[in-house]
Amino acid sequence: MLVLLASGLPADKPSPQASERSGASNQPKLSRIFRATINLGAFSSPIPIQGGQRIVAKVNGGTLKGSLSGTITSGISVIDLLNNGQAIMNSIRSIGNTTDGLPFLIDETGVGSQADNFGRVVSISLAARFRCRHPVADTNV
Repeated sequence: MLVLLASGLPADKPSPQASERSGASNQPKLSRIFRATINLGAFSSPIPIQGGQRIVAKVNGGTLKGSLSGTITSGISVIDLLNNGQAIMNSIRSIGNTTDGLPFLIDETGVGSQADNFGRVVSISLAARFRCRHPVADTNV
């Protein structure tokens, strides 16, 4: 099991660049968006790649809890171990649905060493619901 915490700027807060332009001295504070618990399957045998080895595991599901909540249905985890023993590159891609039925995609990538924590970047893509009005069809898309 893997636990991932994601934080971001609240929608009503200006970006750091906007604060600098306006002369505001207070730094924006990150707010937790969600906590993801990801259930990983068995890891594959190491796959040789240039400069190291790759290990792959299936994401067997999970949950999102917080301002964004839902269920992770599947995904993949890829870990690249470099031959120098220092660098590890990690990537997890998960898909699922929010509690109100919108599909999502979460990409998490990180780089670190066996001794240190990973520096991570998390990207979240949510589908949007909208109503399409057309003279011939009135369809929910």
